[in-house]
Amino acid sequence: MKHIRYHQHILLLLTLTLLACGGKKSADSANTGDGQLVTFHLNAPPSKVEPLLLSEIADSVSYVALETKKETLTDYGLQYGNRYYTVISNDERLLCFDKNGKYLHQIGSKGDGPEEYSSMSRLNEFIADPVTNWVYCNSREQTQVYDENGKYVKSIKREKSWDFLPDFVYNDLAYFAPTYHPTIEIIDERNNRSVTNNKELIEKDRTFWKELDKKYGDRVPTYGGAYLVSSISNDALYCWSVFYDTVMIAKSKVVKPFCRIVPDNKYKPEDLYDKDKKAFLLQPLIFNTLVCKDKILLHVAYYTSMDDIKAYYLQEDKKCWYWVVCNMKEGSVTYHLDYIINDLDGGPNILFKRGIYNSISVEDLKNDKEIYNSYFTEGVKAKLKDQEGKFQRLLEPLADDANPIIRTIHWKK
Repeated sequence: MKHIRYHQHILLLLTLTLLACGGKKSADSANTGDGQLVTFHLNAPPSKVEPLLLSEIADSVSYVALETKKETLTDYGLQYGNRYYTVISNDERLLCFDKNGKYLHQIGSKGDGPEEYSSMSRLNEFIADPVTNWVYCNSREQTQVYDENGKYVKSIKREKSWDFLPDFVYNDLAYFAPTYHPTIEIIDERNNRSVTNNKELIEKDRTFWKELDKKYGDRVPTYGGAYLVSSISNDALYCWSVFYDTVMIAKSKVVKPFCRIVPDNKYKPEDLYDKDKKAFLLQPLIFNTLVCKDKILLHVAYYTSMDDIKAYYLQEDKKCWYWVVCNMKEGSVTYHLDYIINDLDGGPNILFKRGIYNSISVEDLKNDKEIYNSYFTEGVKAKLKDQEGKFQRLLEPLADDANPIIRTIHWKK
């Protein structure tokens, strides 16, 4: 789950065929006219693919430079609503910045006390409510909650390790997407009660995994743990598991199916116990997903050998990754290269090999601008000619070792 949450703030994947089509679709689910879910099949990618243009899936891009102080130096940042958060890795402090990038305050503190978090070494170990600005930090077998000023509020204790970390918090509703499960549980945090309408399905899943554990014993460690993918789009949480076909959507207090994504080489729950990691080979691993307007954007890896898997974790540049666009309206699927051409302004393309897609170091922006632009066609370069000066003026006053710039992509809704 932790590994997936790290990639969740980055993005995700493939080739698919529409099985069911027709009729008017609702805004919150990809149903066909006869009420059945639209189904996409993930197959092997074609031999020749083209890059994806950002203008096809987004309206605009904006940039905010995080304030640089001696006590706030960091490498990465994340955005929740109009605030930005970063983890200082050497002493594991979580910091908060306002909508203009000005440093505000520290969130809680690391330690063994009842109001402290045990670890804050990576950006995947917390999540913030974009409406209330409350922050939820993973700590041992509980979640520590801090208010908009970084002060301790309470602790949330969960019954299982895969249950205790909220996957998404919005307007006091905490969405819990248990690891390996396609189900979502919603907790009203202000009133401390469950409001989920699919409790029977959650309990059924828990029973299933308990029986599986009895059969196979302790889980065998696997590369990545890429079994559950969840993402936030248009104030809703989308959740998909490789062991199930259905993408679930949680919006407000309602949880329901959204669509179906079926890998060509489908996982089985028993694949968790594959000591040779064969389950990861020739499988489309979905690492992130985004729903924008009438499209589902997927970031996918196709591993064909153990060397491919090892290369990914060593951050080597292996050609295993693809962007896949599933068009919900037309039922079409297109495969694209592992970067998105930013044809909206003079800034860089969308790359993921650096870690988090919306957090970019100033040094990278200055040094790699020529490399980024080498991907552009002449038509795109002409379109961006008037934008480059604006982007350069943003960078000029910043030192190479300044805190990162947060890039906000305003996706089409």
